[in-house]
Amino acid sequence: MIKQKQMNYLKFLYASFITPNREIAEIFEDFGLIEYKHMMWAMNDMVKNGVEFDMDIDSLRDLKSENVNELIQKLISQIEQSLKNTNTKGIEENTLRRFKNDEEYMLDVLKSLDDDSKITAFDEHKTLKNIPITPEQAEAFNFFLIGETYKEYELITIYSYLKAHIQDNVEAVNCFTDLISDSIYHLKRFAKFAAELGTLTFVRSVEKEKYQNVEISEFLKENIEEEIGAEKECLILAEKIGNDELSKFLLFISRQEVYHAELLERALKHLKDS
Repeated sequence: MIKQKQMNYLKFLYASFITPNREIAEIFEDFGLIEYKHMMWAMNDMVKNGVEFDMDIDSLRDLKSENVNELIQKLISQIEQSLKNTNTKGIEENTLRRFKNDEEYMLDVLKSLDDDSKITAFDEHKTLKNIPITPEQAEAFNFFLIGETYKEYELITIYSYLKAHIQDNVEAVNCFTDLISDSIYHLKRFAKFAAELGTLTFVRSVEKEKYQNVEISEFLKENIEEEIGAEKECLILAEKIGNDELSKFLLFISRQEVYHAELLERALKHLKDS
């Protein structure tokens, strides 16, 4: 069930990046965030009921489509499979009822959509609609986007897994909730830029060793250092790119990395004090 829910939320989010029709893209994004919430409910139930799980995913490459209608049909198939999923061990009946209610509505909405717009998120044209950018700037920015998009997905995965396993520590859970929210935002912004450049790539499974049986305090300490390092990388790239609009965006991201380090320190303190 966890893999199914992960695939649902990722496919809808990526469909929102791929889709040029912003009205339809917003529907996909909303559904992706609902499916992420479903995944967290399922994980919380499974932890409470002593059922182990991992965060593996299958490839998202089958989302590549010529036009939006083809993509819609793939999402319809995804939700139809989800509604038939019987692998529900450890998940409580009221949770499963919520899944069914939400997904039946999603299916109805998807079947009402119609858009034959061409998809350009993978054609590597390497230009931005409203920001003039040189080929050199595009290459440097794209290299950053590829690495950071996966890094944000990795953090979402790890933080979500750890959050489900520390449900009794409200203060630390609140810190992880903020961190996950920001990582989802970063993933969306990076992936949308990549789609606009025509260089969108898909995330892959996170190694189990990064989230299973980890010592949370040590993980948090390491990630505090990583967030500080990420701040510096954003500042270096902003200077290297030399594009005013993109530099402002990167400076904004760099300041958020500082806040993330503070959140990690706060979570570490609450876990030590509990």
